[in-house]
Amino acid sequence: MNIQAFLSENRCTPIRLGQSGADVYDVNGELILKHVDRAKLDPARFDTYRREALFYRAKAGSPYLPVVLEAEVTGDGIVLLLKRYPCPDRAALDEALLRKISRTLARIHTDSVPAFLDRGPDAPELLTDRQADECLSGWKSVLEEHPGAFDASVLEDAAEKINGIIAWHSAGEQVLAHGDFHWENLLLGENGDVLACDWQAVSPGGASGDLSFFMSRLSSDGVRVDPALWLRLYADAVKDLTGRAPDPETLAGHIAAANVITTFLFWHLYLHGADEDRVRGIYGKMAEDLRKITL
Repeated sequence: MNIQAFLSENRCTPIRLGQSGADVYDVNGELILKHVDRAKLDPARFDTYRREALFYRAKAGSPYLPVVLEAEVTGDGIVLLLKRYPCPDRAALDEALLRKISRTLARIHTDSVPAFLDRGPDAPELLTDRQADECLSGWKSVLEEHPGAFDASVLEDAAEKINGIIAWHSAGEQVLAHGDFHWENLLLGENGDVLACDWQAVSPGGASGDLSFFMSRLSSDGVRVDPALWLRLYADAVKDLTGRAPDPETLAGHIAAANVITTFLFWHLYLHGADEDRVRGIYGKMAEDLRKITL
């Protein structure tokens, strides 16, 4: 596709222009154009967009994806042209909408892994001592912004157990995982179904990662999802699609592990300057889930 010609021939309004090297446009109020210029990106970041484009190409027509009109991958860049959809209203989140979201996630997890992603079983990527120390220090610096408000011993316990948790969690069943399943990556299809976009992180992984991250992101924004309801709706959707329901106890354990891993490794990077209640919600959930895990 000739990007400059396309932009000049259509009414294109920039959206998040330049974010992470991707230029995103609203096209005539009907389409979304994402253009990724290799020259603007480091190779690792470009590879994530390449993965996304190849995924859209491989799974075009899947009921959990927006309509794909173009998924072009060349040596110089990537072009994605997708149908535009509205986003769901988070204020309208109720059991009916949560059921639709859980069904979308179940559709993803029960779909086949495309050949270009299926690398076979990998050894879990454990943390080095240095990486664990960096996470520990990062979290301590967050807690120090709220003197006396938190029990820091939870961090020492998490650092001591984290590699055992990663190893146990990685041994679970691998499915097609979105990898970044949160509210801002959801769309509403014409028939009212929920669709998922932004597939740069798609890979084989545990179902619990997507389940846990969805709840964690909502919780960090002050929106609480009843974990038991979320898990039940997801299990019902998987059973409806496959005839086989996941074991709730095993899945709950992996959800707890996924949240501990994600929170310990990454959340400290985003909580500097956050108010005490937000830190308490995320840190407290990690502590709660850490207590649930017996290795």
